[in-house]
Amino acid sequence: MKKSAVLFFIALLFVILVLSDLLLWFAVSSHNDYFTDARDEYLSYYPTILQNARLLTAISILMLTFSGFIFINARRSNSYKVHATFLGLLCTLLLMYKIFTFM
Repeated sequence: MKKSAVLFFIALLFVILVLSDLLLWFAVSSHNDYFTDARDEYLSYYPTILQNARLLTAISILMLTFSGFIFINARRSNSYKVHATFLGLLCTLLLMYKIFTFM
């Protein structure tokens, strides 16, 4: 297996992890009326060492930045051009959302 294919797969895995984290937040916050209750329930799904919202957001930002860089470089090859473009745009949108929520 080529190095670029492995990196593309890792970048795709990072995007899926960030999306699943985001969907978990939406699911938890949809049935809680108060932000603090939603945040506490959301963080309870993670191990004790990761139960910090800013840390989770920073990790997501780093994973999306890595993924975006890989997808931009993968656009140059003919085999991943369309997929890499779509995933790069998705990374950009998710990155903007995560940076907005980090503040």
